[in-house]
Amino acid sequence: MMFYICNAKGLPDCEKPGNNGAVDRTYAQGLRVQTEEFNQQNANSYYGFIGAVSNEKSQIIFTAYENKITAEKVKDFLTLMGLSEPSYKLTETTMKTFISRARDASRSGFVEDTDTLFTEMGIDDFEHNYDRKNFTEKIATERVSKKQLITRANAVLCGDTLVPEIERICAGGPPVMKGHPVHYMIQSNDRKIVLEIVDILMSALVKNNRLISKRYVEYKFDEDDSVNGDYRALCKSLLGGAIVIVCDTRDSGDSEYANRASDALTDLAEIARKHRNRLLTIICMPRDCEKMANLFYENAGALSIVTIREQAAFDENAKLYLKKLSKQSGVTANSALYKTIEPGKGYLANDLELIFEKWLDKHLKTHVYKQYQSLETVETQYAKEKPKGSAFSELEKMIGLSSAKEVITQAIDFYKAQKLFREMGIDRDRPAMHMVFTGNPGTAKTTAARLFARIMKENNLLADGDLYEVGRADLVDKYVGGTAPRVKKQFQRARGSVLFIDEAYSLVDDKDGLYGDEAINTIVQEMENARDSTVVIFAGYPDKMEGFMDKNPGLRSRIAFHVNFEDYTPDELYEILELMVANHKMSLGDGVKEKVMPVLKMASGDSDFGNGRFVRNMFEKAKLKQASRLVKMDIGTVTKSDVTTLIDDDFSEPVKTRRTPFKIGFVS
Repeated sequence: MMFYICNAKGLPDCEKPGNNGAVDRTYAQGLRVQTEEFNQQNANSYYGFIGAVSNEKSQIIFTAYENKITAEKVKDFLTLMGLSEPSYKLTETTMKTFISRARDASRSGFVEDTDTLFTEMGIDDFEHNYDRKNFTEKIATERVSKKQLITRANAVLCGDTLVPEIERICAGGPPVMKGHPVHYMIQSNDRKIVLEIVDILMSALVKNNRLISKRYVEYKFDEDDSVNGDYRALCKSLLGGAIVIVCDTRDSGDSEYANRASDALTDLAEIARKHRNRLLTIICMPRDCEKMANLFYENAGALSIVTIREQAAFDENAKLYLKKLSKQSGVTANSALYKTIEPGKGYLANDLELIFEKWLDKHLKTHVYKQYQSLETVETQYAKEKPKGSAFSELEKMIGLSSAKEVITQAIDFYKAQKLFREMGIDRDRPAMHMVFTGNPGTAKTTAARLFARIMKENNLLADGDLYEVGRADLVDKYVGGTAPRVKKQFQRARGSVLFIDEAYSLVDDKDGLYGDEAINTIVQEMENARDSTVVIFAGYPDKMEGFMDKNPGLRSRIAFHVNFEDYTPDELYEILELMVANHKMSLGDGVKEKVMPVLKMASGDSDFGNGRFVRNMFEKAKLKQASRLVKMDIGTVTKSDVTTLIDDDFSEPVKTRRTPFKIGFVS
């Protein structure tokens, strides 16, 4: 379907006095009746209406359903308007412009009913929701030479695959386009390069009469999309032109996302086959999506597909590309720029542009505007910044946990680096950022996870930054088929936050192959689906967590950070006691440390030692003993200091208990 704007001479005396140059509505309706004959004669082939008219100029809007509108048809319409010797200029336009002009014409009386018109044309849904659709309409340029197209192809390092196709397109063919001998697959990680290749292809095809319509659509297809009625209607409206599918997809082994993307690509290929001789399909994917590209090929059936890829520039060719960029920017390249090229390493156009931009930023400050050379870039300042917010301060103030703090800080830096790289335009793989916390009871695993979630929120690295703590009862159902929905529900709840699975090995406490395995398989799938929005933290005892990690081959590969929470030393335990006492607005009396340290040393050597929990129990027992001591005193003599001070007698003496093994046998 093609849409045109036709500018022609005006109609004398069409502007009525006192109407501020506007056409009287009754006069407009009369013109509409005159032009209805054209639409009746050309039903299902062409449609035209007057968009605007004045004494000086007339504007007519045409639609052609299957073929380009002919000069004869345009003159027929203009003659019906009253222009006996019409001269005009015809320009192809977009559906968006057509919809807008039809609305204006309806208000002026040149079109009777746009609702009926849009429904008959099959574009009624686009009338109401156009601005919310994930596509962009464009009109291809045809006034470019073959030499210019080849120069542009080489400029984006696509000479090996794109230039031969330009040669084939320009080799000529039948004067009227009968179908599409080939369709296209463009593979590049740089969106700017992709769109430049598309523009080169479309310009070559239009110039050489390989397309009926110059109109094409860039359709953004991402992981949340499915091929629905909107897409099919869009393709139908583009017959004669081209659809450019820009896929934001990636190869994902066993995730539910991969299944969704596979289904969608199968549908896209089916629609491309269906319209193969009336609609050109150009599908664009990242370079490393071999599985998804092969899936499209497998379902493309009778389509012949030309693949266009960037080629890497090595050594002198890479330097020549940098020299070209410097010339375009009006600066002279120096040895510092060329030294960035590593011998034998291949660079894509986007890589070289980033190298040049970084060099240029530094060159401007060190050679052109030297007064700014001492100032750091924003990205350098951002990279050096400590995490923001109170949560990071709380984590740093926590006693002990030196190795845990170090790894958590690394994880935060890694998240920040990924965000920084994306903002710099560097497209990198999005790694899974899930974690394992191992440690004995009372080593602050849950507290650290809660602070980690808050840190991520306070630094705009997670959307919500809450902590959702779950266990076996929340994830494993009693009935077959009930576990997967439970797991998915928890992941939906934790979207944008941290999902904390405590004692994760309890998921597989049942026999192999039962509900626990279903839980882990579903968790692995959801971890992949939500890796950009949710962090999963598994927690538990060190020895048991090793066995748990071996239960599923895909689980360990999705864990980016292993955080070990070591047992507290006796000195650290005493610091924890002091902190607990201070938080309760209390203090420790003389002699308490001498009384408590032997207890902590003895307890820390026990296999069932509770770390921070042990200290908390000690503190709670001391408060109880203090209360018992105080009530036995003369209440009138008890001071505020007595109430807020714990003394050595409030703490129990160290008691070492020896476990006697239980023996089975007969008593003699």
